[in-house]
Amino acid sequence: MIRINTKTAIIMAVLYSGLGHAAPATVLDATASAQMVTNKATRSVEQRLTRIENILQARTRSQLDTQQRLDQLSIELMNLQGAIEESNLEQSKITQRQRDILNDIERIRTTLVAKPVTPVATNASILNATNQPVNLTGKDSYNYAIKLIKNERKYDEAIPALQSFISTYPESELAANAHYWLGLLLRKNNKNDEAKIEFEKIVTQYPASNKRADSLQKLGQLAKLTGSNSEAKRYFKLVIKDYPNDSVAKLAKQELAALK
Repeated sequence: MIRINTKTAIIMAVLYSGLGHAAPATVLDATASAQMVTNKATRSVEQRLTRIENILQARTRSQLDTQQRLDQLSIELMNLQGAIEESNLEQSKITQRQRDILNDIERIRTTLVAKPVTPVATNASILNATNQPVNLTGKDSYNYAIKLIKNERKYDEAIPALQSFISTYPESELAANAHYWLGLLLRKNNKNDEAKIEFEKIVTQYPASNKRADSLQKLGQLAKLTGSNSEAKRYFKLVIKDYPNDSVAKLAKQELAALK
């Protein structure tokens, strides 16, 4: 038989009391602490995800706003370029008309010296008919569409006006400009597929047009919007290759660098 003295019994009682009552309290405290840490970590993760989502949404809105602003600036730039081109075209026609008049005067003088001409009666209606201007290039139709854009800002009305001009005067010297304006307006209305067709026509059908570089740039931007980065890179590289000294090449380089 094992004998236990009083001192040993007291020690065992104390140990038993510690094991029987203190240990469960410690476990509960540890479990609660772990739960609090888990809840805190979950809230932290959720807060981070919310911040990331807000940042992405803000960035998307910023990109859309920037693209719309670029489209608006493109239209305003085209207004200025169109005015310059029309002025140059008018000046060229005036200069050519002056040359024609001088040539006619010289020819008439030579004829009069060689053989005097006897004046004859002329039918006034014939004179009036020959003085009527002939709108061979459809410039009046084109100017009407441009007026809707520049002066009245009636973009929705300008679209069918440009389409009518292109359909009626496909060989006009202003056809490439009309396609470009039409592409810009369609792009502004988020009709990207239709806008792409107009820019592609300029690239393929009017290789000498001064709108070709801008059209390639626009095609690259449209491809980028649809996620076709390889196609976008191809267009931007074409701009840089074919128009290295054009101001649009600088924009193409920036767009290309952003895709890498």
